[in-house]
Amino acid sequence: MLDDRLNWLKLASMSNWVGATLMAGLIKKYLNPRQALQASQAELMTIKGWDVKRAKKFVSEAPKSKPICSLEKLDSENIRLITFKDDEYPENLREIPDSPLVLFAKGQSLGNCNPAIAVVGARNASQMGYELAHDFAFKLAKAGFTLVSGLALGIDTYAHRGALEAEGKTIAVLANGVDVVYPRSNSKVREKILKTGSIVSEYAPGISPLPWYFPIRNRIISGMCIATLVIEASARSGSLITARLAGEQNREIFAVPGGNGTSPSQGTMNLIKEGAILVTSPEEIIDYYSDLLPNENLKNFENLKKEEISNDKNLNSEERNLLLKLASGANVDSLLKEGWNNDKLFSLLLQLEMRNYIVRLSGGRYQLKREIK
Repeated sequence: MLDDRLNWLKLASMSNWVGATLMAGLIKKYLNPRQALQASQAELMTIKGWDVKRAKKFVSEAPKSKPICSLEKLDSENIRLITFKDDEYPENLREIPDSPLVLFAKGQSLGNCNPAIAVVGARNASQMGYELAHDFAFKLAKAGFTLVSGLALGIDTYAHRGALEAEGKTIAVLANGVDVVYPRSNSKVREKILKTGSIVSEYAPGISPLPWYFPIRNRIISGMCIATLVIEASARSGSLITARLAGEQNREIFAVPGGNGTSPSQGTMNLIKEGAILVTSPEEIIDYYSDLLPNENLKNFENLKKEEISNDKNLNSEERNLLLKLASGANVDSLLKEGWNNDKLFSLLLQLEMRNYIVRLSGGRYQLKREIK
């Protein structure tokens, strides 16, 4: 029996000139590569975006199309072919108008990767930016997010590292074949990702990266995720392309403000002006999506936060005790019922708010917040 992967690979070989959006419309209509390859000109014309010229060419080229790569290549290098109809194909990615027809993958299964969040930013960020990327990724992974990024140098690298150190799941989306090691300096991070996470690409094995592949790849990074977080991006950063695509895909955009409008952060400041959600701590994102996160992970994250508070030498015993109460979900009313003195309590809350440990919310609630130094 003919391996059905061949039909997927034949159809994928035509994507270069058909275009991702038209190909996505084709496969969403048929969900079967053999039927798609046999589509008539009249049938193609019923799909949004197809015109007579392209439909005629497709009908002519389809019978003689060749697979974009060999099955032997995939099998010998343990590269999985994930097709649009496979269970492993990310559900969020199916929803975008230019979903990739197939994904090539190495490492662990993409199954159970929700909720996923993209973390992107500058290649040449500041040291503070790198630390923020690591810290956000570590805590988001601890809370149960799958971290998605592009394995580029800079913010991407630190985001992947943070997720790995949290023993969470991370996915690297490449602008080249999954068997091509790029950039070389990230080979160790790549190997760690393969052990616990995944490396994926819409580009066939053996394909080297080209400049225009990266912005095309970015739609997959944002498309797999419920939101994109941008940390340090210049006014012309490629990360802004990912953010723009996330907006077009109706996904949330979060941005960490930089210092004094400096070049590495000008892009993120512009995003905030245009409506991106300003965040200064991973806790804000975790709280925003708490309903989607596994309870076990949230409990682990709560324990992590309590450990940080307990080890913070800048806190006195009263402040530490109050923060631990807040970390456990206490609010002003519950603290007063416990017997806290009204004046003393509000004095401590004000001091902690001024020192950037907490942020005041509505309804007598306070949320813990990490200070950005």
